[in-house]
Amino acid sequence: MLKVFLSDLVHNKFVSASSIPIPLSLGYVKSYALDNLQFPVTINLFKDPEDFVNSVLKEKPDVVGFANYGWNYELNKITGEFLKSKLTDSTIFLAGGPNIDEDPVLIKKYLEDNLFLDFYISDGGEKPFTELLECIFNKNFNELPNNIIKLENGKIIQTEKNKLVKNINDISSPYLSGVLDEFLTLNMIPLFESNRGCPFKCTFCAWGSASKNLVGRMPLDITIEEIRYVGKRSKANNWIFCDANFGMLDRDIEIAKEIRKTKDKYGYPNKCHMWLSKNTDDRNVEIANILKDMVVPVMAVQSLNDKVLENIKRKNISSETYLKYQQKFKKIGQRTYSDLIVPLPGETIKSHLSALSKLFSYGVDIIQNHNMRLLPGAETNSIATREKFRFKTKYRLIHGDYGNYNFGGDYTKIIEYEESLRSTSSFNESEIFYLRKLHFLIDLFWNLDVYKPILKFLNKNKCDPLKFIMDFLDSSEKSDKLKNFFKKFDVESKEEWFESKDRFLDFWRKDENFEKLENQEYDKMNIKYSILVLKEYKKDFDNIVLQTLINYKVPKEIAKSVYNLAVAAFPEFNIKKV
Repeated sequence: MLKVFLSDLVHNKFVSASSIPIPLSLGYVKSYALDNLQFPVTINLFKDPEDFVNSVLKEKPDVVGFANYGWNYELNKITGEFLKSKLTDSTIFLAGGPNIDEDPVLIKKYLEDNLFLDFYISDGGEKPFTELLECIFNKNFNELPNNIIKLENGKIIQTEKNKLVKNINDISSPYLSGVLDEFLTLNMIPLFESNRGCPFKCTFCAWGSASKNLVGRMPLDITIEEIRYVGKRSKANNWIFCDANFGMLDRDIEIAKEIRKTKDKYGYPNKCHMWLSKNTDDRNVEIANILKDMVVPVMAVQSLNDKVLENIKRKNISSETYLKYQQKFKKIGQRTYSDLIVPLPGETIKSHLSALSKLFSYGVDIIQNHNMRLLPGAETNSIATREKFRFKTKYRLIHGDYGNYNFGGDYTKIIEYEESLRSTSSFNESEIFYLRKLHFLIDLFWNLDVYKPILKFLNKNKCDPLKFIMDFLDSSEKSDKLKNFFKKFDVESKEEWFESKDRFLDFWRKDENFEKLENQEYDKMNIKYSILVLKEYKKDFDNIVLQTLINYKVPKEIAKSVYNLAVAAFPEFNIKKV
């Protein structure tokens, strides 16, 4: 009997089970192994770090595995090192997942940083994992399966990769086989995968790189049955469809109808999060009309500059087509969402501001701005791209992904970080810090609706809402109170970044700093400062908004009415001390 413990660890100290995704990838791995192995094996799946450690120490399995993602890198590393020190050399440690690069230099760096690992499984893991278990059971490693990477005497050993297939018919459903029932009963967030891969090669994303442009399809009847199975057994408010381009295939309409039926029959889920296909078409509109308030249609652009799009190997639909579908979504009563990433290779502050202005003019309901994060497996993380565009990066906390864990009676602080761009050959850090304030105001004024009626009014009168927000930011210098507000904002936005991973970890592992984390004193800045505006600065914001508005050539009486409406909708919090 081979005993296998697999983990998809998540930081769970500050969230309930209903906020944690089901370990779908491990479910597939387990289902495939149980279907194909010819010897006795038990495979246990884990999400909770302490439960995993305690179970491994007690049961001493033959194989210990980790699902490797950007949000649990430190958690896996520290957990793996601890367990390796407690178990005998006969226990095999392995990992798999997308959080690793293609470059042999970077692969070696990863494995040298994770010396507890005996093997790493790359790309589709079901078949190589099963074949590796056969090697372990037979104690024969002379011929390793495809998709295996290992470090041996300081050198990388890497086997060939399995060819990807268009139709995925050899992996049984982990839901229908009952493999994931224990997680459904906890109402964890169900994940679904009706296809794998992405036909696009966006350099900031690892999705297309891993799939080599091929989209593999799961059987439609199985996906429909999975939706029905989960719908009967789970009261999770949120579902996530993991397809990179939902709506790309005709059959996705049938899937959307089944999700809607489940909601109408059982009352769950309330939301179904999905990534609609990059090249929006009528199928996306039909899906949005089927799911209605369960989804917010995402029409992501990342950039609207042709040269930048060329640099990141991405093609957006035309502005005319974008606007056409924006209007179609509006007609069926849908709020729309788009996002930009800054600073992408070749992007300038001028081109980024131009993109923001266009999104405002299109009437996109939610405009999100993301700092460019470097992800292992993505081309932007490669040494060549870093050098070509003179990337300079820093490190900061991933909010919520930390905890103090009891491993064998000793508590261990574990904190996750992101590495993100702070400057490029065409973008400097001071410009990024300016945008940090501007993006905050876009979130407050537009996404959170605080002054949205005013911005919509300006839009209808052919005035640029972005210029208004920028004018507001300039005018805030005239108010001592707001000048101090943005000074604090600036200081905090700079303090969250660290020059190196080691400096980041040294700071957050100090007891006094980690205690503040545990007390949740470090909120996300946009949330923290939005609340601060409504509690202490709303009247000051209102005054500068009005002063800025009266300088615009718009109908004055209507402008004043719209202003009064916006101010009345979000009055200053009146919190009386008891």
